[in-house]
Amino acid sequence: MKSTEKIHVVSTLCQNKFGIVACMGLLAFIFSSIMPAYAVIEYDVKPDKEVKKWSGYVSAGYTRNVYGAESYHAYEAYNLDGRVSYRTDWGNLMLTVGGEKETLHGKESSFYDPFVEYRTHAYRLSDTVTVKGSAGVYLPASRYSKRDNLQYAPRVAAYIFWSPLDKLRFYLSPRYRYNAYQYQTAGERVLIEHKFDTLVDAFWMFNSNLYLEVNGRYRMSKNYYGKRMDDSFTFAQELGWQFNEDWVLALGHNNSGGFYHPEIGPSEGFDIYNKKSSTFYLSVTKYL
Repeated sequence: MKSTEKIHVVSTLCQNKFGIVACMGLLAFIFSSIMPAYAVIEYDVKPDKEVKKWSGYVSAGYTRNVYGAESYHAYEAYNLDGRVSYRTDWGNLMLTVGGEKETLHGKESSFYDPFVEYRTHAYRLSDTVTVKGSAGVYLPASRYSKRDNLQYAPRVAAYIFWSPLDKLRFYLSPRYRYNAYQYQTAGERVLIEHKFDTLVDAFWMFNSNLYLEVNGRYRMSKNYYGKRMDDSFTFAQELGWQFNEDWVLALGHNNSGGFYHPEIGPSEGFDIYNKKSSTFYLSVTKYL
């Protein structure tokens, strides 16, 4: 969701796709048993070794779960998102935006919360390990953020990349987000104040233009009353094909759920696939 020295087009994709996962605040849409799949596998800008000042990507996708259209649990949506990055001598300034259009049960549409971010250049710790730092802020634009009167949400993160083999890459990304709401509650709900995430990603380029990426996120959170909420997970898998120099077609699956917490009681537990929460997606991405 990256910094080895490759000389052909496929390697550029490998570095792009290995980039930083994040979910970029899109995971804020987990307010029901249905969670859009685009949120986990994230696309990154061009590799740091490139000297272009401006870069980014545009991605369009279609997401669906397995329920029939007549079911209350059915979910179907089209989404469009993108990122623009400006490279400086001291790092990258980024803006990530997007939105989705649901087609079932009310046909709701929503923007995603824009994310304005500063990201450092990569610092090499060894021949196989590099690190980056990040600081940014989410701005309220989604229907959920506006409903709950979110004012802003700063986030800090670190990215640790490990490339043991030329076509096999991993990274670990701990991060913290603070939600600054206008009020501590929304109706009877106590809003989430603190979010602590740990993301792990594995990327394997198993063919000259085909890759497999597996990504997981573990989340701990506390509400405004200081109560720790049920820990949650997100797990995604993506199979991608680079069919042109700067174009990628991807097919993926995403699932999310909660874990047991003694203050809350039993939860669904970890499942790779769950009919109620799993979604499948098809996306096409153009790197700029």
